[in-house]
Amino acid sequence: MYSLRSIKPLKIKLLNNLQLNNLQRSKAFHCRLSSQLAKLSAIATALLLTACGPDQQTISCAPTAATAPASKGLTPTESIQLSILIDGTPSMQGYVNNLPNSRYAKTLQFIDGASSSGWTSAKSSVKYYRFGTQKQAIDRETYVRSQLPAFYQGGVNYSVSRIDAVLNKPAPDRLDIVVTDLYQKDADVRLVQNLLKDRYLEQGYGVGILAVKSEFNGTIYDVGLTGQQFNYSTAGKSPQRFHPFYVMVLGSYGNIQHYYEQLQKNGLDDIEHQFDVFYPQPVRQVSVLDANATQALPKTIQQPKALNNGTVAVRKKSPSDPVQFFALTRNTTAEPFSTQVAYTPLPHTLPIQPQEIGLTTLAERYQSKAKGFQPLQTDAFQLKNWQVKDNTLQFQAQVQADKLEKSIYRFTFEAKPTELQEPDWWKAWTATEGSLDGSKTNNLLPFLRGLRLATTAQMKQQNVAIARFCYAIQKN
Repeated sequence: MYSLRSIKPLKIKLLNNLQLNNLQRSKAFHCRLSSQLAKLSAIATALLLTACGPDQQTISCAPTAATAPASKGLTPTESIQLSILIDGTPSMQGYVNNLPNSRYAKTLQFIDGASSSGWTSAKSSVKYYRFGTQKQAIDRETYVRSQLPAFYQGGVNYSVSRIDAVLNKPAPDRLDIVVTDLYQKDADVRLVQNLLKDRYLEQGYGVGILAVKSEFNGTIYDVGLTGQQFNYSTAGKSPQRFHPFYVMVLGSYGNIQHYYEQLQKNGLDDIEHQFDVFYPQPVRQVSVLDANATQALPKTIQQPKALNNGTVAVRKKSPSDPVQFFALTRNTTAEPFSTQVAYTPLPHTLPIQPQEIGLTTLAERYQSKAKGFQPLQTDAFQLKNWQVKDNTLQFQAQVQADKLEKSIYRFTFEAKPTELQEPDWWKAWTATEGSLDGSKTNNLLPFLRGLRLATTAQMKQQNVAIARFCYAIQKN
């Protein structure tokens, strides 16, 4: 590396080395000498400009490991160990009593088809079980007979359904399919909730709930605090008055979603149904600003490609980096402006509550002595009024220029959901305490709400972010 001081001595040394008595120097030698002197001059000029010019800073807005969605489990595994568990208690018999083509019977067929077609790897397997207070391994032929009344007359071990006692331990390549009417006593509801929370949600797995209303002709058990029972028939009733049953799909999110898609391909979309997945990660990827978008801003805010106030020059680390630059004038007002970005929720997970989005903000100011951005406390830049609409995340930004001194600032925002929405069908399908309404399910709402609360708690604990926004702002 050449310095300014070294240029002159080096030039003299080069001249002294010439043989002065050789009066006829070659033209080539003059060219080489001129070339070397030109290079030395260029180096000196570059050093001078570097010493006097602004500091150079590059910034990026790539999601951090803490805020990026966990990719683990979002895609289906190549092979599957699948278990189908059919509630064999008498309360299920009404779905097949003289009803050979009921929606319940069709769904059992869809389950069988999806289980065999969803994974073609030779390492995959499908096992069948009937359960009550315990589970019994059955073959596929016996499973097919679950569409007949005799399947649900198994004796004392099948008088009560104990979902909490029959589930397998989850694994990345395991999927459990549980078919039941979810008629349980309060204590049983809490046992199942706790099991699903501890064994699945807190371990990174999901809980899918497929809900279908089917034709029914039989007895409904365990109603209300006293455990009443009553006969119910849907003959002559509209589908809205049919009796609900549920398919719990338990495993990784990717396998749950893939299995649901297989059910649809096998005919599930031909019957009305609901499907929700309890999973603490609500989005496939974190939303960021469009790196190339020209935003509609107030007239007093400019949007340059880079910033330079003479002390520091700031540019993006790469052209595709989702950072936006704003330049504020003396006349910049606090007029809010709207922004929207692409939003990619995971299909069938519970939607976030936009009004309950929490925001973490890191404000920084460039410091010459530190030659970098240093944190400071300011509320001069705010994001608010969140909405989710048509696969976009929408919000308003507001810059209060009078709260900033002349300098260049960097603001990083991370949007984090704190509450999940509750689908309307939950309450609509729940029987009131002691109600003898066969078109609804006893204790359904407390059961689903318990899973929602467990999902929300896990989402907060994991510090899940749905969006990350970065801005660099120059106050002139």
